[in-house]
Amino acid sequence: MMKRRAAGPKAWWLATVILAWLPGGLSAQSRVNDFVITAGLTGEAWWGDFSAITVPQFDSTRNAMAAVGEWSARGIFNLLNGSGRLLQATLDGGIRQSAAAGFQLRNYAPREQSGSLSTKYSEELGAGTLTTTATARSRRVFDHPPLPLYKTPGYEIYSVRGEFVKNVRAMTYDFNVAGERADFKPPPGLGHLDHLDRNSVVFEAGGARLFYLDDDREYFWALRLSGAFGRHSYPRQGGEVRRVDNAMRLGAKFDLEMDRLDLTVTMAGTRSRSTSPRVEYNHARVHLAAAWYWDDTHLRLTATLARKRYTEPTQYALVAGEEADNASVLDAEIGRTLGPRIYGGFRLGWRNVETNFTGAFYTRFGGGLFLRVRPWG
Repeated sequence: MMKRRAAGPKAWWLATVILAWLPGGLSAQSRVNDFVITAGLTGEAWWGDFSAITVPQFDSTRNAMAAVGEWSARGIFNLLNGSGRLLQATLDGGIRQSAAAGFQLRNYAPREQSGSLSTKYSEELGAGTLTTTATARSRRVFDHPPLPLYKTPGYEIYSVRGEFVKNVRAMTYDFNVAGERADFKPPPGLGHLDHLDRNSVVFEAGGARLFYLDDDREYFWALRLSGAFGRHSYPRQGGEVRRVDNAMRLGAKFDLEMDRLDLTVTMAGTRSRSTSPRVEYNHARVHLAAAWYWDDTHLRLTATLARKRYTEPTQYALVAGEEADNASVLDAEIGRTLGPRIYGGFRLGWRNVETNFTGAFYTRFGGGLFLRVRPWG
């Protein structure tokens, strides 16, 4: 299945190093595992009063509209593949240019530039498979619009991850540890979002069981259970006692693969306690992804329901990413193969995000066309 785009400006100079390393550059097709160029055009409508949680911005409104053009490229390059070893680099880069309307003073034209570079090394050992991954991600927003046309703050995120996977009869066990440093780049006037800078270490262990549905072992369903512990420190928060959050997470994942249907359901519950009691919370998340296939046509649906509750009803906290808000998300995509290397389609998306401490919210609804091209393959 095709992955969604990540992206990145700062990582482009590293692309030059990777491509220069490849004999003959991109002409060495044996080393280009996948390369996809995507272009799209979308219309969006926004409404709400989400500004209440980040301090009201000048010229904020309750209703806004935007036309968005986007372009991205994603390449996966095999630097080493053989003898049970794999060294792979993935480069993502993208630009989203919007033309917004509905504000009092002027029409904004936010431009989002984002990118990532990831390297993965995997080796088969006698006892299992060891995989290490290093990733750098960057994002910038120019001409940041007032709310409710919500744009995630810019950031630079660096992460490393190590994973060991072992198969024992019909069971698969995985153990991994990940470290991450996130440096947020807030727009002018919202400098307090710098307090979201975070350093994290997460330990996770899981076990999965696979059940085949046919004699040819083509179709199956699988269940994975996992547990994780994370320690997150915020160097810009707290006085004599720096804010440190300790979070425990339990999760379950169900996968089903049949002739014309792929289905994944993921559930997770998190309990976070902190040296700063005002930000302690409990969080639950359910995510569903389904895809149906008919010849050269497919339909994909994704849905997410997330709920967060602080332990103290009077608490006030900065909005800090995926776990910060109550969110309901629904996306649909219908696409068709138009040629040997061309794929196009139409997508719709709805998102509602709110807080439980101020009642502030924003809602986004959008739809548009996209085209994906694989120059090689």
